[in-house]
Amino acid sequence: MEFKTHKEPSCPVFQNVKNLNTMQLTTISPSKPRNGAINALQKEDLPIHGWYRFVLSYPPHLVRQYMSAFGLTRGDLLLDPFCGTGTTLVEARKHSIASVGCDAHPFAALVSRVKTNWALDPKLLKHHLSRILRRGETLMLKHGLASLSLDSKLFQELAKLDRNGYTLTEDEERLLPTGFLSHRPLQRLLILRDEIEAELERRPPAYREFFLVSLSCVVANGAGNFAFGPEIYRTKPKSDYDVLGHFARHTHQMITDLAKIRTAITNPARCEVFGSDARELSGVPGDISAVITSPPYPNEKDYTRTTRVESIIVGLLRDRQSLRQVKESLLRSNTRNIFVEDADSDEVSEFKSIQTVCKQIEHRRIELKKDSGFERLYHKVVAHYFGGMRRHLRALRPKLRRGAPLAYVVGDQLSFLMVPVATAKLLAEVAAAEGFKTIGCDLWRERVGTKIRNSPTNEKTVRVKEEILLLQKA
Repeated sequence: MEFKTHKEPSCPVFQNVKNLNTMQLTTISPSKPRNGAINALQKEDLPIHGWYRFVLSYPPHLVRQYMSAFGLTRGDLLLDPFCGTGTTLVEARKHSIASVGCDAHPFAALVSRVKTNWALDPKLLKHHLSRILRRGETLMLKHGLASLSLDSKLFQELAKLDRNGYTLTEDEERLLPTGFLSHRPLQRLLILRDEIEAELERRPPAYREFFLVSLSCVVANGAGNFAFGPEIYRTKPKSDYDVLGHFARHTHQMITDLAKIRTAITNPARCEVFGSDARELSGVPGDISAVITSPPYPNEKDYTRTTRVESIIVGLLRDRQSLRQVKESLLRSNTRNIFVEDADSDEVSEFKSIQTVCKQIEHRRIELKKDSGFERLYHKVVAHYFGGMRRHLRALRPKLRRGAPLAYVVGDQLSFLMVPVATAKLLAEVAAAEGFKTIGCDLWRERVGTKIRNSPTNEKTVRVKEEILLLQKA
């Protein structure tokens, strides 16, 4: 495997353009719809990026495209203020560009830290992996977890047995979505977690975090009874799962990737990750050259739920209070992280376009007689979302170099009673109020949206745009 710069298709909006000040407002309208294939992770990008990824994360080749378009070099500093699992940061390091990441979700910040820390000793990691596996296997045998084949009757009986100390606390159990983890896979995960903690107790925290991210991948991609389509949903319960084998294989691959990247890039550019609210950007340094990011979209996707199991297993969420603290620190984008005291909506009270969308959503709710507590919050989510984004842009502007370009991957939405939310267009208006000018808007892809009923044909499939809004500090 070689780590090298990939030749990417030219970025339409920047083709043959060297001076950002000469850019013209451009919207790309391809002759054919661009679908999900363009968002797929390419095989050559699996090293590092494949350690753990959010479902539907934007791909590394998008980052490469805009790093090239922005003309970034080693002397620049690239920021991703919604860094998620570190796609922008990893690509920046691979191309020797200094970077800074920020994410209020502690699990996302953990993954980004691990994927961008290439200072760990691969030989030492192999040594600790061997000890963790050996001890973990011994404990699983001791606690009757040798066999991976169970009939349903035995599975039900075992679920009632004493858990031998390897169990979640009552508070953690209450946080775990019902049915997302079966008893035996859970015990295996907890045994490994405890062994990771014990084995790496005297090592720097980064070593422990490396193994915890690998364990999280086992949870999300095998051991758990859940999947994404694209929203998270419960699947058929697994009576058991080869947690130890999956963990061994994935960790070994991570160590192999790390060893190769250390050989290929002997002097990587610096990278810092901050666990900070993007509306405040606490700790994030100044002199930022450019931004490439994708904030949450205004929809009903609860970002704390999609990583709930992993967050509990690695000890980042322990009770409802810790979950609330995480939700409060996130940009408001869904009804499950709206709180009575929220005031972000006040930031966009003068934007007629945003207020019109909010009124349309509320009118539609009343028309359809939708009266649940969540449905009554739909219009508030949109207002709080754009208000929060205004706070983010206000906090960001002083940290940017003059003329710094920004790329925001955002998607239009139909999540709130099928009322269209033109995210890129509305965000551009908000950005203008905070001293940014729009220099382009590239269509990235088109997703198939929910079917509209009561159309002339009763059902009509719609396509929802996902775009890259291009801004510049004025």
